[in-house]
Amino acid sequence: MTAIAINPFYATRRRAGALKALASPDAAPVERRVIGNATLYRADCFDILPQLHGIGAVVTDPPYGIGFKYRSYDDAPEKYDDLMRRLIPHLVRITDDGPCFVWQSPLKAEVWHRYFPTGYRIIAACKLQSPEHARQVCLSWDPVIFWSGRSRLKEQLPRDWHVCDLRPWDGYTGENPVPCPRPLAQLRYFRDSIRSDSILDPFMGSGTTGVAAVLAGKRFVGIERDPVYFEYACKRIEAASKECRNATR
Repeated sequence: MTAIAINPFYATRRRAGALKALASPDAAPVERRVIGNATLYRADCFDILPQLHGIGAVVTDPPYGIGFKYRSYDDAPEKYDDLMRRLIPHLVRITDDGPCFVWQSPLKAEVWHRYFPTGYRIIAACKLQSPEHARQVCLSWDPVIFWSGRSRLKEQLPRDWHVCDLRPWDGYTGENPVPCPRPLAQLRYFRDSIRSDSILDPFMGSGTTGVAAVLAGKRFVGIERDPVYFEYACKRIEAASKECRNATR
């Protein structure tokens, strides 16, 4: 049997002493919370996606099937095909073939054509690393797959790349339970640029997408199956909503 390889970039991001996995989130009932303009579900996304419609855009970072060590999700490579074949039709329907931005791993580039709609584009989410991080085995950019049957990429973003300065950023340490969270500045570039007034993230993680959406004044729908990630996301989105309320007083 072939051992499952773990991308060394992600292996370096695993927090020492990470929390041990709790019982499977699938055993728990669906939980729904409304925080300001955000509606959050603690559930498997495939239990919620069939109920959703009329969302303006999707911005999400799903599992890549590369053996990444999540807290409670098994990111086995053999799960990637089923995940993507189920996910993409839901996103097309929910947005009425509107704009979708889906983070991916370059390790899967050779199979993207199997899942994403014809004519998809690749956006380079670049990262400017500190000298300390640059010495590690890592990737300097992440591919973000874009497609839309109702708009062109140039109508959604001012350019097909973005550079996020990670030199002063400490997003991989501290209390965040997600081992590789996206930097807020990069998510805000997408949320502030796209025209849609509502955003869906079916793999919410620690809630960075939701924070960016709320700070941009957009309606947000987030789904996360892991209870620890979900609670942390709720806390962050509540803080962002409070910040927005205080700013308008």
